Amino acid sequence: MTDDKAIDVLKARLAVAIQIRNTSPKALSRAAGVGETVVRDILQNKTTDVRLGTVEKLAKALNLTLGDLLPDALGRAHERRMEQDENRASDHPQLVSASAGDGAIPVKQVDLGYAMGAGTEISDYPDELPVLFDPGFLRGLTLASPERLFVARGDGDSMFPTMINGDQVIIDTTQRRLNMQDRIWAVSLHGAGMIKRLRAIGPNRVRIISDNPAIPPEEVDAEDLFIAGRVIWIGRKV
Repeated sequence: MTDDKAIDVLKARLAVAIQIRNTSPKALSRAAGVGETVVRDILQNKTTDVRLGTVEKLAKALNLTLGDLLPDALGRAHERRMEQDENRASDHPQLVSASAGDGAIPVKQVDLGYAMGAGTEISDYPDELPVLFDPGFLRGLTLASPERLFVARGDGDSMFPTMINGDQVIIDTTQRRLNMQDRIWAVSLHGAGMIKRLRAIGPNRVRIISDNPAIPPEEVDAEDLFIAGRVIWIGRKV
């Protein structure tokens, strides 16, 4: 796709979609599986040729259709071709998601690898693309509102074997009081975000425990530890 007008429309619609999804060009590029500078180059007029396959990947990552990002005529024509291909491809009945009745729920995703300072609120961590979950699945985990949930990824091997590097977790920020021993929490200590087990060992002391036996526990003053929420689910690719 080299038409200047089409690229201008893509740029404008992409900018709006990024703002609505509360993400960044770099995070969108990563989620779409394209080069990290692809979205930035489109927004900054640094490219005059964008492949339709790239736009399809960006639309999918944003939970949009191709027609939402392209000029109307071009988008509709391509979607009609896609529908025809799909109809020819299979005679099997269409599968319906369990979320089809009331819609998938987006849950904000944050990067715990970058804290902004001691006692940082989890809402201040850098955002990535939201993750969509089935409503029934979320209701089975917690009664908390989806706005009070966050998704993050484990970084490192300190919680191995319970968690491995890259595992995805759901954090319930309605649970921020250390009233259960040896559960897993998302915390910030002196500006460093981490996911650890916590154990209260006195009125004002907390033991930070790594499941990896090679990493010794650490004892800190409770006032130095900011609890962002409790980890209520761990998932991984296999």
